[in-house]
Amino acid sequence: MITSKITITNHGLQQNCHAPTFHLCRFVALTSPALQAYSLSHMVNSETTIAREVDALLTAWRTRVLHLLLVFSSSILLIPLLVVCCGWGVPLPWPIRVSFLLLYAVLLYATSRPRWPLPVRVWLLLALIAAMGALRLVVGQLAGSGRLTLLLPPLLALLLAGPRAGWAAAALSAALLASVPLLLHAGWFAAWGATGIHVAYSYWVMQGVFWLIILLTLMILFSRFQALQRRTMIAERMALRRLEVESADRRRLETEIVRIGDEERRRLGAELHDGLCQHLTAALLHCSATEKRLTAEGEATATALAKLRVSLEDAIGMAYDVAQGLCPLDMHPDALLPALERLCREVHRNHGLSCRVQADRAPAIRNPEHALHLYRIAREAVVNAVKHAHGTRLVIALEHAGDDLVLKVTDDGRLTAPGAAPAPGLGLSIMAYRAGLLGGTLRVAGGAAGGMEVVCHMPRAEATP
Repeated sequence: MITSKITITNHGLQQNCHAPTFHLCRFVALTSPALQAYSLSHMVNSETTIAREVDALLTAWRTRVLHLLLVFSSSILLIPLLVVCCGWGVPLPWPIRVSFLLLYAVLLYATSRPRWPLPVRVWLLLALIAAMGALRLVVGQLAGSGRLTLLLPPLLALLLAGPRAGWAAAALSAALLASVPLLLHAGWFAAWGATGIHVAYSYWVMQGVFWLIILLTLMILFSRFQALQRRTMIAERMALRRLEVESADRRRLETEIVRIGDEERRRLGAELHDGLCQHLTAALLHCSATEKRLTAEGEATATALAKLRVSLEDAIGMAYDVAQGLCPLDMHPDALLPALERLCREVHRNHGLSCRVQADRAPAIRNPEHALHLYRIAREAVVNAVKHAHGTRLVIALEHAGDDLVLKVTDDGRLTAPGAAPAPGLGLSIMAYRAGLLGGTLRVAGGAAGGMEVVCHMPRAEATP
């Protein structure tokens, strides 16, 4: 057995490893501080990337919502506009009616341009709403809906363009609310029929302060909630990304551990075959030669040597069986089918069961590890059938079904309802795990003939007929 030591140096981490555990030492070396620092920087970069992805999703959502809002507004405002233009309800001067018509025409034009950049369409909508609120203030002053209308641009800007746009729109609305009474008092809107203000300046200022308090409260609450929502989305995606990475790393680690175990078994089998078995064979030859010589000379010890020879033959057979079990497959692509045939002969020799292999054509599996996984699945299924099925016949079939290579192991054991699944056990879990390493699936259920059927589907990308 090879016991030489290999020194692994990885970013300042040094370990002495026996050759059979060399690959496991590689995984221990991956926990070095330098690699942990690399993982931290990679996580920061990943968080930045995820933040960009979240912002892109929010932008796409805002684009859709803005278009729906424009379509809805242009549809729902048509009837009130007709009422205002016809002079029904509250009669308005013609300059104000024309102003409302112009604002509606701009709204229709913006609605018909869905390919415009998002900021352009957002600010155009905000300007239209702010202008409409200012006109409502000119017409109705504090008695109308102008103040409520001016609350909309900051909130919509916060929702559709982000916090900076929201606070900019809030400043615009506050400026309009403060400037309209000054312009009314200066007579700027006298030609529109609006002369002076109807209330005292102190009352207007008091209402403006209340309006500003309400606006600031809403802006703070909405902006905090929006920031919390964005952080939550980033955290959820980061957690999902970490889960995906950890799952992939764990899967690679499990695959590597299984591969290392298979390599170790293959190495031990080769050492048994080429080392111990050869020494036992040499001892057997010496024993046989001595037995023949003593028999020819009439020595009584020949009988004892004959018993020793039989014991050596049994030991050699057992050693070869162990070596064959540890290393059942050769490394060439066509090794699976001969290994399954040897398995059938072993079952027939040891248990007296009829076991045969069916294959329409021998698959050439490029990856020896995948072929070994298929063999282990077949062997585990055969062992379970021998232990529990109490049947007389076993069939191991290799078939090609569409894009999959299918391994089937069926028996004629105890009557089982078709499709009925057996009780879960360690052997079934190991078979399912190996099927997962192959990128395939495993199904264990009652077969059509009444026995149990084990079916493993493996993507045929790793096997060519």
